[in-house]
Amino acid sequence: MIHSSINNQDDENDDNNNINQNDDDDQQQNSAILDQPLTVAIDQQQQQQQQSVMVDIDNNKLDHQEYKTFLKLHKLVQGVSYKNIIASYLGSFLSICFFVFINVAQPIILTNSLNIPDDKTGQASGNLSFANELVILIVSHCWGITSDRIGRKYVYCIGMVLIGMGLIVYPFANSFGLLILFRLIFALGAAACSSMLSAVLADYVIFQDRGKASGILGFSAGGGAVLGSLVLLKLPSFFQSVIPNFSITHAAQLTFCLTGGLAFIGAVILFFGLQNKKHCKTHTHERNSIKIAIEGIAAGKKPVLSLAYGSGFIARGDSAIATTFLSLWIYQYALSTNGGNKADALSQSGTISGVAQTCGLFFALIAGVLCDKLNRVFAMILLSSIGCLGYFLLSFSSNPLSTEFFIAACIIGCAETGMVVSSTALVAQESPPEYRGSVSGFFSQCGSIGILIASKVGGEFFDRWNGFPFVLFGALSGVLSLWGLIVFIFTQCKTKRSSNPIKSFFLNFVSNDDKEVSNQKYLDSIQNPLLSE
Repeated sequence: MIHSSINNQDDENDDNNNINQNDDDDQQQNSAILDQPLTVAIDQQQQQQQQSVMVDIDNNKLDHQEYKTFLKLHKLVQGVSYKNIIASYLGSFLSICFFVFINVAQPIILTNSLNIPDDKTGQASGNLSFANELVILIVSHCWGITSDRIGRKYVYCIGMVLIGMGLIVYPFANSFGLLILFRLIFALGAAACSSMLSAVLADYVIFQDRGKASGILGFSAGGGAVLGSLVLLKLPSFFQSVIPNFSITHAAQLTFCLTGGLAFIGAVILFFGLQNKKHCKTHTHERNSIKIAIEGIAAGKKPVLSLAYGSGFIARGDSAIATTFLSLWIYQYALSTNGGNKADALSQSGTISGVAQTCGLFFALIAGVLCDKLNRVFAMILLSSIGCLGYFLLSFSSNPLSTEFFIAACIIGCAETGMVVSSTALVAQESPPEYRGSVSGFFSQCGSIGILIASKVGGEFFDRWNGFPFVLFGALSGVLSLWGLIVFIFTQCKTKRSSNPIKSFFLNFVSNDDKEVSNQKYLDSIQNPLLSE
């Protein structure tokens, strides 16, 4: 009886507890319904923050069997074939080949087709390069947005076709105004191809291996520069030697047409080699260049990042100096000493420029190792100082065909690629995740400004003194080295160093424990944005 009453009492208590629990559940459900808009808003905010880094998180998985490996050098994103990645590297090879060729072959068009006097060729070359880079600066963002909508492959192919059209009609211009118009056609294609280089790389290679892939991309670009300056530039002289009574004008026109045809072949290869739109991850950003610049400048409050912007300015300016004015100086001097043989002068210009580009091609690998082994600010200082030395040695030379000039040109070729590698590595290291796109965009804009200044200012004064563009960027490289040294000492003095002061001061040494802690903090900040605040 007592047991029965106890059971009955327990049943009543259980019923009461169930009723209370059901009431609590109803209250929680009602509360959840009332709080649902806030919860959804928070979830949407977290999803938006996670979308920009979702690809990177997926690529950081440790299951190596999920990815194909290209030549045991880097891993490919799922769905990317060997044909796709080879086509992307071929696109880099051909793009840079055409960029370099039109600059180093330009003197023969100015002096032979348009009969521009020698004391005006520097200004003309500078104006052409200025117009070319201005178009690239304006339309690159539009090409990027277009590639998000129709696919990288189609923009890349359109760019190659426009480059081919520009190259074919370029030697047939009968006035300087028409030559600028043809150069603008080329520039439209150049903007499309240059904007696709990094976009395709980001689509095809997993995040943690993009540094290695960038090195291969740079090596491919260097090979294209060698082809454009060392091989294609010798074709006019070759045609004159094998075809009787073949004028230099016709030889130059045939060379440009064949190079343009190579661009059309490249467009076909890219069309069948690159992925279709449905396989590409789009990165649509509805931000214009002004917003990108503002965000990039705001992020540049960090001393090292602002230094990276300055190094990008010098690196791209170096490329304009090395391709436009170096070849023009050699061509003019060779023409004045060989009895006016323009094909031979162009061949000599191509030989020296090509060897300098070849030195830069192989030095890119050394620069990459330096940026990995040394503190990257210190590596940039070292490479900028090398460029400063080469520019001053070359600018005061009186004979562009001398051994001293040749050595200085090779030093400049090494410094050019070295600055590109070091500046890219430095800006990649210092880019904050939340502004990575803006930092990269503003970094590219700084490089474009460097080319604009090198082309316009260098071209205006080149005709008065051939060494002026080289002195200008030699001085700027010296300023950058001094700026970098100040930033280097300032940042290193604030950094906690290990028991080995030399190692911690100059080497880019980060322990695996530090990397794991840094990665965990980064993932925590993504999963819970409140922790980052």
